[in-house]
Amino acid sequence: MGKIKLSPSMMCADFLNLQRELDLFQQNEIDFLHIDIMDGHYVPNLTLGIDFCRSMKSYSPIPLDIHLMVENVDFFVERFCEFEGSWVSFHPETTWHPVRTIEVIKKRNCRAGIAIDTGVPIEQFKELYPLVDFVLIMTVTPGFAGQKLLPFCLDKIKQLKDYFNENNIRAEIEVDGNVSWESIPQMVENGATMLVNGSSSIFDKAYKRKEAIDRVRKMLEVYEKA
Repeated sequence: MGKIKLSPSMMCADFLNLQRELDLFQQNEIDFLHIDIMDGHYVPNLTLGIDFCRSMKSYSPIPLDIHLMVENVDFFVERFCEFEGSWVSFHPETTWHPVRTIEVIKKRNCRAGIAIDTGVPIEQFKELYPLVDFVLIMTVTPGFAGQKLLPFCLDKIKQLKDYFNENNIRAEIEVDGNVSWESIPQMVENGATMLVNGSSSIFDKAYKRKEAIDRVRKMLEVYEKA
C-alpha cells in the first residue's frame, strides 16, 4: 500500500505553543498541516484564516493541507493558493464551475482536491475525480472537532477506492472526521491514504504528542507493508 500520510488538524493544536507543535511535527516527519478554513456560512463556525496560514508557511517546511469549508469558494481559492505547494480542497457544490476552480488551484502550483460532504454520494462528482490530485471524504458533518463518526461514511471510502481502481484513477483518498484509534484501521482497510488526525488520535489529551504520533505510526505499519 505504501506510506499512509498524516495531516494533523491544526484547529486542535495548542495555540499557546504552536512553535513547539510545529517543531515536533517536523522532527517526526509529519506529511501535512491540515488547516480548516470556515466562513460561518457553509458551516456554522469560524476557525483559521489567511494570516494563520502565512505564519505556518513562514516557519515550517511542512506543506499545508487547506480545506475550504466556505460558500464563496472562488473568492477564497485565489487567496489561499498563494502558498505554493499546498494541497487545497473545496466542496464542489459551492461553485458554479468546479472544473474552472480546479484549474485555478493547479495554475497556482498547488495540488487540487474536492471534499465530499457526509450526505453527498460519491457518484455525484465522478466526472471530477480524474482531474484532481486527491479526494477528501468527510466522516462527520463538517464544522466542529470532536464529533462522532458517521458509520455509513466508511462505506463511501471503499466505494471511492473501488471506483478509482475500476477507472485507473490515482488520486489520494483523504479522510477527515473522528480519525480515532478505533476507526483508523477501518478507514485504511477501506482505502484511505491520507488521514486528518484531530482530537481522537494525534491530539488525544490522554497522550503526549510524541506518544500519540508513535501510536498512529505503529498502527499503520501493518498496512504500509502489505
